[in-house]
Amino acid sequence: MPDLTTKPQQKKKKKADPRDLADPRLREKHDNDSYGYTSAGTDERNKLFYYGVKPTDVIQGAIADCYFVAALSAVAAESPDLIKNGIVDNGDNTYKVRFFRKANYYSSRYTETWVTVDGDLPTRAGRESPMYAKGQKTRTGGRELWPALFEKGFAQFKGGYDKMGEGGSTAGALEALSGKRVAYASTDSTPEDVMWMKLRKATINDQAMAAGTRGKEDENLYKGTRLYAWHAYTVLGAYEKGRGKNKKRIVKLRNPWGQTEPGQDGKDDGIFELTLEDFMKFYGSVNITNL
Repeated sequence: MPDLTTKPQQKKKKKADPRDLADPRLREKHDNDSYGYTSAGTDERNKLFYYGVKPTDVIQGAIADCYFVAALSAVAAESPDLIKNGIVDNGDNTYKVRFFRKANYYSSRYTETWVTVDGDLPTRAGRESPMYAKGQKTRTGGRELWPALFEKGFAQFKGGYDKMGEGGSTAGALEALSGKRVAYASTDSTPEDVMWMKLRKATINDQAMAAGTRGKEDENLYKGTRLYAWHAYTVLGAYEKGRGKNKKRIVKLRNPWGQTEPGQDGKDDGIFELTLEDFMKFYGSVNITNL
């Protein structure tokens, strides 16, 4: 077990290990000297879990994996125990992280797969803050570790940050995290009332949901909205607000950045509401999985 009673000493520069597929310094398009590692796994201020598991714990970093981070937040919202039971602290600054793999695209059977990663998280050289996914800050100035470790584990699972950090499938991420089939619905081919029924059923049944905005060709649609094209968001629920003629069908979403949202609710935490009509306008698809 590491000694957590004293402040960790300055870490020696860690060499790139070609066996560690989740090592950003192996990415050829980057200068190897621009990377370092945090002392996350041996810093007593950091906690694997801090006040439980919440969707707001997950904050996307400087890598194009919104599809995974949005899915991770969605699973945290509806099945925190799936997250808690999916990571094991080995006590030596390494962690086992669980994912599920299926034999092929058409298979309905998933195999539980554990990968091992260490607690040293990629950062910019000379900095201590994680460069990629981050957990919420603790009162002592540390970080909650589980979001970053799940992301590092997914990089290992997929074959490296290069493999998972240039965009990907939200449905695939939900499947890998849950071991369950994912239902896909397009807003272009699904009538508004039918989409509402899908979102309401998923909300009532505590199903994890994530939605994707439209592609780069529709970027003009998002000007001035504080929404972004080709970006994945967590869907936190669907419900009605108001009464009578003022009743509206509302979809609640979260930007995995943990900030930047449409509307003026007094908070910039990435959580916001859209009418179902606007949701259908700005989002191209929804992925739903039964946890």
